[in-house]
Amino acid sequence: MRKPLHTALNELRQKQKSTFAFNVQNFYQLEACKITAEKLKLPVIIQFSERFLRFLEDKYSVKFIMENYKSDYTYFHLDHCIDIDFIKFCIEAGFDSVMYDGSAFLIDENIKNSLIVKEHAEKFNCLVEGELGKVSGVEDGFGEEGSSYAEIQEIIRYVEETKIDLMALGIGNAHGFYENLEGIDLSILEEASKKLHPEQLFVLHGGTGLPKEVIKEAISYGVVKINISTQLKKETIDILKEFATNNSLYNEISYHTKMVEGLSNFFEQYLLEYTV
Repeated sequence: MRKPLHTALNELRQKQKSTFAFNVQNFYQLEACKITAEKLKLPVIIQFSERFLRFLEDKYSVKFIMENYKSDYTYFHLDHCIDIDFIKFCIEAGFDSVMYDGSAFLIDENIKNSLIVKEHAEKFNCLVEGELGKVSGVEDGFGEEGSSYAEIQEIIRYVEETKIDLMALGIGNAHGFYENLEGIDLSILEEASKKLHPEQLFVLHGGTGLPKEVIKEAISYGVVKINISTQLKKETIDILKEFATNNSLYNEISYHTKMVEGLSNFFEQYLLEYTV
C-alpha cells in the first residue's frame, strides 16, 4: 500500500535516513527510478525541473507519465519554480510535492507566495517545499551564479508563518560540480534544526559531489530529501558514450537495456548508502 509522502519522509527522519530526488529528463531515467524503487522497496522522488516537465507535458502529457511511473515507492516532485499557475497545475495533476522557490525575493513576498501555494496544495494532500538563501549556479534554466546564506531569524519567521512542509536552506551549497567545499556551512542547518519544531523536515540541494561525511551530517540535522541532478546527467552521458564506443550501429533494444540497467545501478548506490 502506498504511503503518503509525508509519512515516508517522517519515517526516514526518525531513522536518521534520507531519500533522494533525482532530476529526470527522459523515459530511461523514469523507468530506472521506478525499477530501483520497487526492487529495494524504498521511497524515491522523481523530480522534474520546470523546463523539462513543460517539454514532457507538450510531447507526452504529465498524465501519461504519472499513470506509467507513479508507484507505491515513487513520488513526483516539481523542482525550483516561481510560476504559481504551473505549480498549481502540478498539484492538480497529482504531484506529491512541489517547490515554490522565492529565495530570490524579499522575505515578505516569499512568505506571501508560499502561503498561496500552501493553501492550494493542502486541498490535494500535496507537500510544499520552500527555500531561503540562494543555492549557487544555474540548473536547467533556473537560478543564477552567486549564493547567499539563509539567516536563522528569517528561517524561524518563514517556517512559523508558512508552516512549510519541506525547508531548503542556502548553506553555501551549489548546483553542478563543486570546485571546493570551503563555502559549505552546516552550522546553519544545525541551528535551524535546534530552533524549529523537532519534526521539521529539511532538503539539501546540490547533492552532486558532496562527500559522505557532509551528507551524513546533514541527515543528522533532519535532511530527508537530497537533490541529485548534475551527477545523473553525467552518468547518463557516460552510458551513452560507452554504448556509442562499443557499437557501430544503433540498436534500440540493446541501448535501452544498457541505459536502464546502468541508471538503475546508479540510483541503487545512493539509496543503499543513505536510505536503507
